[in-house]
Amino acid sequence: VILGGSQDGRRYARAMIVVATDDPDEAVAHLQPIASIAPLLDQHVALATYAELLAAFTSDTPQGGVGQPHSRSGLVRHLTADWADAAAELLEAGASYFFQVRAVGGAVSDVPDDATAYAHRDANFSVAALGSRTRLDEHWQALLPHMDGLYVNFETSTGPEVLARAFPPAHLQRLRTLKRRFDPTGLLRENFFVDPA
Repeated sequence: VILGGSQDGRRYARAMIVVATDDPDEAVAHLQPIASIAPLLDQHVALATYAELLAAFTSDTPQGGVGQPHSRSGLVRHLTADWADAAAELLEAGASYFFQVRAVGGAVSDVPDDATAYAHRDANFSVAALGSRTRLDEHWQALLPHMDGLYVNFETSTGPEVLARAFPPAHLQRLRTLKRRFDPTGLLRENFFVDPA
């Protein structure tokens, strides 16, 4: 689900929902409860292979944007009323033009929490927001107490405090050990730099 600021005094949400079935009736049965949440302004349903689905998000056309987007990320166990209030305030303030909530439960939590660098596997949702650094960061602070961890690929902020939110202490120590072994000079330092020291 992707949310943004209000337009013409109305609030809109966009959703992309994938149902793993080749039976159209089964797909519609899964989609119907979601479709009944609010009036639909536009909808499109198609049977597609996984490869066709992924191809819908690739393009050889250069994008016309200028500058680097600023994004924030968080993992949430449950979408509580307090979390929803903080998210609504962020959206109402126009601090994010792209506010996405992804379901990440299910198979993600089947993997032990300490099996990979990706921790916080008990989170049911991943939240990503894009906006201007100052306004987004200001309103993002109200969401932080309701989140545990973050997904590094959706986060542009860096620094020790962000690194600590992404990786619990035992995870970070293992990453530092690997860094000392494979990249002791810190050659690979973009994005989430793990200091080998």
